[in-house]
This record gives sequence, C-alpha cells and structure tokens, in this order.
Amino acid sequence: MRFGVLRESLPGERRVPLTPEGVRVLSGLDHSVIVESNVGAGSGFSDTEYLAAGAQIAYTSREVAGQAEILLRVHPPAPAEVEILRPGAALAAFLHLAGQPPALHDALAKGGITTLSLELVREGLDEYPILEPLSAIGGRVAVTLAAWHLTIPGNGPGILLGGSPGVPPALVLVIGGGSAGSAAAREAAALGAQVVVLDRDPRRLQRLEHAVASQVVTAVASEYHLVRYLEQADVVIGAVAVRGEPAPKVLRRSHIRAMREGSLFIDMSIDEGGCAETSRPTTADAPVYEVEGVRHICIPNLPSEVARTSSRALASSLLPYLTALGAGVHAALATTPALRHAVGFLDGKLVNRGLRRFVAAPYLALEDIVPLADE
Repeated sequence: MRFGVLRESLPGERRVPLTPEGVRVLSGLDHSVIVESNVGAGSGFSDTEYLAAGAQIAYTSREVAGQAEILLRVHPPAPAEVEILRPGAALAAFLHLAGQPPALHDALAKGGITTLSLELVREGLDEYPILEPLSAIGGRVAVTLAAWHLTIPGNGPGILLGGSPGVPPALVLVIGGGSAGSAAAREAAALGAQVVVLDRDPRRLQRLEHAVASQVVTAVASEYHLVRYLEQADVVIGAVAVRGEPAPKVLRRSHIRAMREGSLFIDMSIDEGGCAETSRPTTADAPVYEVEGVRHICIPNLPSEVARTSSRALASSLLPYLTALGAGVHAALATTPALRHAVGFLDGKLVNRGLRRFVAAPYLALEDIVPLADE
C-alpha cells in the first residue's frame, strides 16, 4: 500500500498524523510512505528523520496526492484540495463531515474518494481509541490556557487558579463529562481549582467521581444548575459533543450574559461548530475575543499547542488501523468493524447512515457493498 502524508493548511495546525516511528513500522511491513517536505516540522520531526525511517520526501502536496492510495492528514481539506487527490483514493483525517460545506461533500463524491473520519473510529459500544487520547490532551491544554488567561500578563483579572492559603481558588465549570471534559476537570482539580462538572449522563458523572474522589463536584445538567454555576464561575469550559453531528448550542447569549464580567469561556466544541451561540473560531495567534463582557477562546486545534505530544498520541493510536488498511480499504472494512463506523463516503458513494441528514447525496448501505467477513 502507498500511504501519503500531507501538510496541513489550517493556520496554527502543527500536528502530523504519522511520525517517523510510524513510518518505520509501515515500511517494515513492505508499505511505502511518501510525506510532503516539512510535514513534521511543527511537531519537531525533520525530513531527515522521515528519510531515515524509510519515507520518500515530496516537495508539493500534488506530488504526494498523485502517488498515494491512502492520504493522511489531521484536518479536513478544502474542496480545491480534494481535486488534487487521485481518483478513488482514500482520505483519513478528523473530517467532521456533518459540519462541512456541501462543496466539500460534492468534491469527495465527484472524485470517487473514500473517507475515514478518525473521530468516528469506534471499538465496542462507546470507545473511540483515536479521538479520546487527543480529546484528553485538549482538555488539559484548555486548563493550562485558562490558568494563564486568569493572570495579569494574560490580560485576566489576576486570579491564581488554585488560590492560596486564606484565599479561595478559582471556580472552574466544565460542561460535558466525556474524554475532554473529564481530562479538563482532573487537570483543574490537580492545580487546586474548585471544579464543577455538568453532564446529562449520570453514569459519566459517576465514573468521574470515582476517578477524582471528592475533588470535583458533579451535577446532572439542567437549566437550574447551569445558570447557578455560570453566575459563580471564573472559567467555563464547554466540552459538549454528539458523535458525528454538529455540537448542540447549550449556551445561549443570555447564559453568557449571566456570567461574571471578566470571566473566561473556552469552547472545546468549536471543531463541531461550538456549543455557544457566541462562539466563533479563533487562532493561537489571536485566541481571545469578548462578548457580553466574557472573554472567549475558541481554538479548533487545541491539542496542536502541544504538537509533539499530540502527534505521538495520534500516530500510536492510528497505526493499528493503518496496518489493517495496508491490506486494502475494502479488505480492512470487511475485517475491522471499528473502521466501518468511520466511513462516510466509499468510492464517492455516501454509506454512512448518520450523515444522511447533512449530506445531499444518494445513500447506499455499507453492508450491501462490503459485508463483514463473518456475515
């Protein structure tokens, strides 16, 4: 199999989905890997390291896309970028297809592209082995940012997240108790903050309480609890997600207005459109804007702020699935159920039931095209 790794076009995105060590593993299995020059520079991986691991170096994205059968990147391509892919190629990335413009859907269909949305690779009923490690990293980065932006140098009100003897700590409200929210709660609690987590699923809250003992207060999400803690919070972290769909807008402008002036809102759901009516994407270079007296940080690629760690986590979790794909996309789908959840388009045909509400294309059932091997 010929794998290709493309450089990212999203500003501030420094991660890479395949490290030199991953190249070494694939090369050892007699697959070929072609990477775009400087693809790993933002994560501290040089072209020399990729060459030593067995990769070929190309100097344009068109050269990579023209040779590779399976293309790897982190973020979705623009429609114009899809046009350079070879017809019938496969594209693996955090695609979030439900929230993408129709022009991208049309380009994927026209090119006969197969898409693998890494955020939807699922083992069992509710385990997302590629997404969850990065979500957890993002949650920890969100708290690191919050701690800085509460300080005077961070243009904040001059609050130490963990407080001091005789001085109460900051109150951090985390909305959503999934991988990202739980990691944010644990990190904030470890730094000494007072932490409240809201979620609609009591089982998630129970798991979190078991993990952090009495360091975190949990409550079932309701309008009463939401408003109560919004009014008190120094930091609010939105970590709300519905797999394969745009994020629900759980925070209205009136909720933001209820927050304390000078408080901080970090929207970790911005990759899926954001969980607040006031959210819009920002960048690491210009991360903050203000609405209703509340500072907002809505960086879509938070894990990229620790790109080397994130790239290694992504590559290690992705590698077993790339190994399966080495036998061919159809063969991998027939033998690897986890990958079937991630397929949006197969050879340009819409095969994901969950996308039917968001993609204007005829639907074909994946099981009618590629049945599981044991069926």
